[in-house]
Amino acid sequence: MVLLTPLAANADTAASPRTATAAAKTTPAEPAQDPGDDTPQEFQTLPEPAPAPERSNCDEQHLKELRDAGQKRAVCVEWGAPQEAAKKQTARPKSAAKSAGSAFWCANENMNKTYVTRTSICSRRSMTILLVDTITGKTWGKARGYTEQEIDTQTNSVEFDEHFKFHLTDSDITSSVMTVKAEAICSLDDSCKQRGPWADKPQPITVGQSVEGHWSRSWNGTKGRKTFLLQYDIIVNIGSGFGNLSWGGHLEPGGGTFKVRCDNSVNRFAGCVVPSFTPTLVVPKKHKEARAFIAVAQASMSTHPGLKGAGKPLHREGSLKESEKNRAVICDSTYKAASNTPNPTCDEFPFAKSKESGRRLGVKSGKECQWYWVAEDTVNGKKNSLLMWDGLFEAKLPPSAKCARASMPSIQNKGVGGALGNLTKEERLLNNDPYWVDAGAKK
Repeated sequence: MVLLTPLAANADTAASPRTATAAAKTTPAEPAQDPGDDTPQEFQTLPEPAPAPERSNCDEQHLKELRDAGQKRAVCVEWGAPQEAAKKQTARPKSAAKSAGSAFWCANENMNKTYVTRTSICSRRSMTILLVDTITGKTWGKARGYTEQEIDTQTNSVEFDEHFKFHLTDSDITSSVMTVKAEAICSLDDSCKQRGPWADKPQPITVGQSVEGHWSRSWNGTKGRKTFLLQYDIIVNIGSGFGNLSWGGHLEPGGGTFKVRCDNSVNRFAGCVVPSFTPTLVVPKKHKEARAFIAVAQASMSTHPGLKGAGKPLHREGSLKESEKNRAVICDSTYKAASNTPNPTCDEFPFAKSKESGRRLGVKSGKECQWYWVAEDTVNGKKNSLLMWDGLFEAKLPPSAKCARASMPSIQNKGVGGALGNLTKEERLLNNDPYWVDAGAKK
């Protein structure tokens, strides 16, 4: 279909009831409890896919085939950056807002890269068009241009759209009219409905002009999930010859660059996301001690679970039965609430609803975990609370372990759990989906 158009206390005993006020007076600087910045990175740059194992459309075998067929000239389309387009372009603010004067939000980012948010894919790639003599192999002419494409999904809708543009930058091919046509495959089965308002025919183009348009797509399914590997083909005609360039879909061995996933497994509505983007759970600052607990655990564990830039992301555990097993091991009978924690509950990190729970890493009991507690007291009518652990007053982090547990006020424990639940719904996290955890810990 055409798109184009013009502190570890003994876990077997109760924690020390040392007061929060006394601790506050003797506590050293608290970089590990720094609340940090609540704003996650808004877009990510995808790694380049492995090149497709296909020959150049200007190789000797292809030229011979055309020569034997009586064709004197071949049109060859290849990825390639014009010198001026390959230069690093002016940086823009870290925002997914569209740049002024462009319909594509990645317009000011570097060429030949693909950028993603949880609901969008944006890419700009340069290409070279060659007019080659099939007998001598001589290049008779060269043209340069680039493609721009942006795919936008909605987390509460099964519809996702794409804006696509091809721009011809320069050309010394003057012998014949050039036309271009773009085609796309949404799915190899009938699970994706794809619509475009333009006829399936090439569009003429000259230097300095663009041809562009939209595809409108939707998932036809009603149950489970479906992943679409979008595949593209651009066809260039010059006179009686034509050449094409394909990308995306199953043409990328390392690929899935243009990947959209739709499901109706979370939330009340079906929706679609870009699964290659890893979202971030920002632990709310109002849950101060719970946030500090996660931050210190991330900083002190050798694997730095969920800490972007230092460790690996956590992954959602979608089975309630498995998450209950995880919690039963970490918060087993060896857990003893601290006497000065208000409304204490057993808190754990990594979360029970993650594949990285201590149980999944071989932990047999919560007493093997790091141990923390929240101490609270009242002085002159004012309540003071502080996250504590053995070694805090010597400015030491807890020894590394595979897990951490804490005597945590119920409201904070539930608050962080609620934030994780909201992230799961808002970002449509399915079983084994990765996510980062930002609690203010430093790399």
